[in-house]
Amino acid sequence: MHALLALSSLLFVVVGGALLLRVLGRLGGWPPRRDLQFLVLVAPIVSLGLGLGGLHHFAGRVCFLGAPPWDYTLGMALPLGMAAFALGGLVLSMARIGLMGRVVARRGTPAPADLQALADGLAQRLGTAAPRVLLCAYNRPLALTCGLLRPTLLLSTWMTEQLDRRELESVLAHELGHAARRDYLVIWLATLLRDAFCYLPTSWAAYRQLQREKELACDDLAVGVTNRPLALASALAKVWQQAVGGPTFGRAPSLVNRGEVIEGRIERLLARPAPGPTAPQSRAVAFGIGASALLGLLTLEAANVALLLAPMGCGPASILGKAL
Repeated sequence: MHALLALSSLLFVVVGGALLLRVLGRLGGWPPRRDLQFLVLVAPIVSLGLGLGGLHHFAGRVCFLGAPPWDYTLGMALPLGMAAFALGGLVLSMARIGLMGRVVARRGTPAPADLQALADGLAQRLGTAAPRVLLCAYNRPLALTCGLLRPTLLLSTWMTEQLDRRELESVLAHELGHAARRDYLVIWLATLLRDAFCYLPTSWAAYRQLQREKELACDDLAVGVTNRPLALASALAKVWQQAVGGPTFGRAPSLVNRGEVIEGRIERLLARPAPGPTAPQSRAVAFGIGASALLGLLTLEAANVALLLAPMGCGPASILGKAL
């Protein structure tokens, strides 16, 4: 029964996450979609908390007298295994952020004043903090945004040499869109949660959606600021043409992601799609959906605990009665 409790708890999280990701197809607006994707990534914490919270109950063998040995073993191993994965995800994410800071510090040099001024003007129009623009001597496309407190843009010299003024402005606007949306922090947390619960398919599905849609959202922000979709489309085409056969580090990771159909992004830029629902309305709908989903998950988990453990005489009510 105890092993079944742990497995069914994870099943509720997976099924609920899959349903929530399906709802996203009917929801417009990038911010509310990101909120729900992040909720799918956070939801497994409920199962982890339930498992860790019951460890004292398992370790004390409150109701294991009539349970087979394998049930006791799995009842202990599953929550401990989940905790080990979560800890590993945290350590890996801290190592990533440290490595990124080291790479930027070692390879980046301050950008020329005119490029810094261009980025400052775009940042003001986007309503985000003035960024620190750095260049690195590299003959492949590279454009990324990092920094938890102050945004830092790292560009390769290839970008400044091969892109014209309007294309470079569009690339800067796209990267500053990530800063305005705080994508670096969001993706870092999302990566931590994906790694912590890497055994759940919904964690990978939500993470892939989050990664893909952040680029589309920043394309929209860049076009809204520069009003030059052709310039961004041209920059994307040049970067993709040069980066497609190069090493991973030179693939301009924030601008073009591995496996992404670049033609689709270019076609979308040229089509100039109509804007989606306004953010306040969409976010209100997303909040209602997310709150309902979370409440439903907590209710199911509570009912699951009561139904599976009560027949063994160790449900919440019986434990409370013994304590009193």
